Amino acid sequence: MPASGVEGVLSSRLPGLAGEIDRGNLVPRGFLEELAAAGAFEARGPGELFGLVRLASRWSPAVGHVILVDGVAKLGLRMLGFDPPRGSLLAIGVTEPGGGSDVRGNLETRAEEAGGEARVYGRKAFMSNGLYATHYLVLARGPGGETLYLAEAGEGVSLEPVELSAMRGAGVANAVFNGARAVRVGAPGRGLREALEVLNYGRAGYAAVGLGIADGALEAALSWASQRAVFGRRLLDYQGVRWMLAEVRAEALAVEALLERLAGTAEASGAVDPEGAAAVKLLAARLAQRAAWVAVQLMGGRGLERWSRVERLQRDARALDIGEGAREVLLDFIASRLERSHAAGRL
Repeated sequence: MPASGVEGVLSSRLPGLAGEIDRGNLVPRGFLEELAAAGAFEARGPGELFGLVRLASRWSPAVGHVILVDGVAKLGLRMLGFDPPRGSLLAIGVTEPGGGSDVRGNLETRAEEAGGEARVYGRKAFMSNGLYATHYLVLARGPGGETLYLAEAGEGVSLEPVELSAMRGAGVANAVFNGARAVRVGAPGRGLREALEVLNYGRAGYAAVGLGIADGALEAALSWASQRAVFGRRLLDYQGVRWMLAEVRAEALAVEALLERLAGTAEASGAVDPEGAAAVKLLAARLAQRAAWVAVQLMGGRGLERWSRVERLQRDARALDIGEGAREVLLDFIASRLERSHAAGRL
């Protein structure tokens, strides 16, 4: 089904479901089935994927995240020359209980290979889509070193839901793999490099989540400010308020342009520029946090009401500084690239 079908489901159903998803920390199975039937979990290019993620994130960044993680995993499989299983919903298992920033230093999950199959043993932490996935793209130590495997849900996999204060409903789980059936999908010994290439799509996709949060926050703020009267004037008629909203919009246009450029080059080359992905994620996180807080400020006490739209959005906006690479790790990466460019006389 074309993307317009997914857009219709998201636009018509998500505004009424987003609060329920956040409260229960779970996307209803029926809604996941609706999304699947509409084609939300079909393999697609980065530009189309990011557009759907942005639309979903206007109301539920968690649902945007579900679509993003599945889409990023499928982009990764295609990059590795492997066709995603038909009708699948994928999760990505890279982070270990020891931490996520130092992937190599904390990697203890292992895989045993025999007869064209593999068995995965170990633990993965904070695995988004873990509760919903039919398959897991897992980084493990195989016979040839760090390698990517595609493990099946079911026998040999146990899951524990994680209660987070943000991105509630993203299906985040801690997973134990105890002989889960899998197939090797990456090159032996290149698993960490390949995982980071996959995660570059995720970092760029986080910008789509940030843009969706900014869209939702601006929509809520404009609706409130255009109707709210303060000292005999609409709140929206005050110049200070107009400038607050205009600055958020200007930043959103800049992030949007950078993301569109990254998606275009990724579709042409088959890979995301890592520095651009890091930069757009940082900028989008700052945008989302600013936009959500502007909405809270303008709405006053109403903006702080538990489970309200803007209260949910400002919680989710904070998570963008953590997922897919902590803010400080990405800043250090960009600084290292900057230093090398300067030393080589390219700056």
